[in-house]
Amino acid sequence: MKNKHVFAVTAFALAGFISFSSCNKNDDDDRPILLFEIPLSTKMENPAPAGRSETGLLTMQLNADNTLHYTFKVDNLASGDALTMAHFHAGDPVTNGPVILPFPAWTGNTSSGSLTLRQSLVDSLKDPDNDIYFNVHSTQQPAGLVRGTVNSDLVLAETINMSGVNEVPPVVTTATGVALLRLTVDRKLYSKVTVTDLPAGDALTMAHIHSGATGANGSVLVPLCATAADFGISKMTQLDEAKASALRTEALYVNAHSSTWPNGVVRGQIR
Repeated sequence: MKNKHVFAVTAFALAGFISFSSCNKNDDDDRPILLFEIPLSTKMENPAPAGRSETGLLTMQLNADNTLHYTFKVDNLASGDALTMAHFHAGDPVTNGPVILPFPAWTGNTSSGSLTLRQSLVDSLKDPDNDIYFNVHSTQQPAGLVRGTVNSDLVLAETINMSGVNEVPPVVTTATGVALLRLTVDRKLYSKVTVTDLPAGDALTMAHIHSGATGANGSVLVPLCATAADFGISKMTQLDEAKASALRTEALYVNAHSSTWPNGVVRGQIR
């Protein structure tokens, strides 16, 4: 549940959210205007930290007086790791952006508190078109351990590693790649395809999501990069219901093409 309005407060409280407002106050400034329940996951980090599977939850209540009450937790933290910082950042689901609000220091795997927000941030939280995410950092993952989008609901988050050996037939190249794919509940596909260590004389041309299982080549389902200039930057594609369903359930792969290898230079399987 995200961006629920004030009429949902009773149900949300019954679900276990702690009310921070005094029951003796009747001031309209204390009334909640937005409620958030934001899943956190390692899979939403860009890129996802290898070998980690922590999850978490951020719940928030924004009041009319710009007070934000929050509780967040991280579950199944790996042995030897410790949470360090948490922030709101500006950025779409495949972008790592600047900090726009630091959360107070805490100890352990759970934190609760209240913050008074500047009006510009309140306005951003109210606007579903603004891209904000919550990021929790740790000693072993200083760039971010678990992350969640604030103003959109993700139904798929995949980090796809790409190499020449995955091509059919295999390609001998020094190039490797990563494709970040994030699909929202309203079928917006955010993507970023990055290829590094391309040999001299070769040049990137296109990238797509293709239909096909491991060891098979298939047709293009979703174009990701139309030109070399589209690599390494965030792209958003509005999918229809059929393509969104295929992205969540079917055998698919990401393929990046180049001038030397027009059928594909690096590839990674989605499933």
